Amino acid sequence: MILNHFKNNSLIRIEQENRDRLHSTRETELNAAIGQARSGKIRPFVKLQWPTVKLDHWQWDIIESLFNPTIRRVFVKGNTGCRKGAAAGIACCMYYHIWNDAKIIITRDSMKMAQKIAFGEVDKWWRQMSFKPPGKLLTSGVYDNKQHSISLANPQHIEGFRGAHSSHVLFWFDEATAPNLEDKYKLANTQAKKFLALSNPSTLAGAFRDTFPIEDPDKTQTIIDQYGKTRCITVSGWECTNVKEKCLEQPVAPLGGFKIAGTFYSHGAHIIKEHFSQCQPIIPGQTCYDEFMALLNDSDPLIRNVYALGKFPDQDPAKQIILQSWLVEPVKFWNRWNQLWRRANAGKHKIALKYLDQILPVEGFGLDVAASRYGDSSVLAVGGRYGIRAIHECQFSDTQQTMSWVLETALAYGINLKQGNIPIAIDWGGGYGNAVGDPLKKMNVHVIEVHGNATSDLDSQKYANKRAELYGEAGRRLDPAGDFRMIPFGLPDNERLRAELVAPAKIYAGHDGEKYYITPKGRRGTDENYTGKTIRELLGRSPDRADAVVYCLCALRDQQRRHLIVA
Repeated sequence: MILNHFKNNSLIRIEQENRDRLHSTRETELNAAIGQARSGKIRPFVKLQWPTVKLDHWQWDIIESLFNPTIRRVFVKGNTGCRKGAAAGIACCMYYHIWNDAKIIITRDSMKMAQKIAFGEVDKWWRQMSFKPPGKLLTSGVYDNKQHSISLANPQHIEGFRGAHSSHVLFWFDEATAPNLEDKYKLANTQAKKFLALSNPSTLAGAFRDTFPIEDPDKTQTIIDQYGKTRCITVSGWECTNVKEKCLEQPVAPLGGFKIAGTFYSHGAHIIKEHFSQCQPIIPGQTCYDEFMALLNDSDPLIRNVYALGKFPDQDPAKQIILQSWLVEPVKFWNRWNQLWRRANAGKHKIALKYLDQILPVEGFGLDVAASRYGDSSVLAVGGRYGIRAIHECQFSDTQQTMSWVLETALAYGINLKQGNIPIAIDWGGGYGNAVGDPLKKMNVHVIEVHGNATSDLDSQKYANKRAELYGEAGRRLDPAGDFRMIPFGLPDNERLRAELVAPAKIYAGHDGEKYYITPKGRRGTDENYTGKTIRELLGRSPDRADAVVYCLCALRDQQRRHLIVA
């Protein structure tokens, strides 16, 4: 009896010693892994905390880049359902664990979605950690002490993006292209030691898009910017394990058919249970081959490129004022008119010329004035209710010469501006427009002053200033599904003009996503909080041709109002 008691105590003591030894060994292993993670070697820590996790190479790239001591910011765009958020969730749990003074701030397009989606990833991976770090897991964050926490920032308020003072501050912007996050980037970057931004690449402008290089923006690369090194990662559906291994979400053959175990299933055919069990998702929650193929074969190129391949779009309906696709028919219309005009002019067919003159009548002018003979050009747009007939350019250092050129050009169209019947809208900013406009006024020319920073007199609830109104109304006129869809409009076949018209993007002035400014022309006079690229930086030049066109449309609207008042 005594012997058995002694044996039992010995076994208990040995078992306890083994447990203590194992705990000590694992504690030593964890500390070593934490030390390695702090220096950028994160794989031992990941494997120790989540021993069964399966990650794609680009997910490793996100995490390793974020913990690379030489990289400050990581920007990731990718296809729908690639599981960017999983890598971010793991990274947040790691960052919190390895630094005792880590402050992690998570934000998204709304507080509700930040809690449900973004923090949901943190919650998921926290619960799966083999070694829990100090702190209490809450419904919307993790709290250990004032210097060690994970919290959410409400995008509707600026306060959550201030006051994060610590040696290890990490900001995670999920759905980083949301308009209400644009004004938060700069504040976050003033405090962040590490910055992570994730999004589907559904935009052509904004802080997220501007971070990726203009040349080859869909290539994964590390760039040097004002913040140091930034890792720009692009994820295509083809890089997802579930797609590469042809895993299926549903037991139905996808587009293009499906072959498994020697049996070919045509598109739409039911896959038997035995075969379907062989093509189950490898990475839970990641998009599968059938879902990817559906997106890749969509008729809309925006769906194919953005949501299947993770590429930036050619156009962004949510932010662009004027879309590239809107310019196709106006240019075709102008080319047909121009071809007929040339033929009629060559044959001196007076009746035909008179008819063609009615198709694109001259009813207004728009002038963008430049002061340099060797820099930007002065541009004169000539047009009417059915389109822009021509764009003329000149370079004079003397504004008197520019004024004479304007009068002579108008006379070439049979219009004497001194009669005051046909308006000309002139940019009054920069001090050059008035140098031409004031003398023209003294000659009885109907001059319309355009002040870009003035309040919109058309719709101040929508347009934050006159410049936004000018481009916004031009967009309304060109929109093939808008108010003027039944009225044709012509635009000269000018590549520079087209690039300039589609360059401006909306910059929302408030949290309601309605009232907006547009991308500024240059740095002079720009709001100091604006961190994106200007039009000059995007194009490498000033948008003189597009400006002249929108001024011309402004003159035409003024002419129409005058006629209504007279009538």
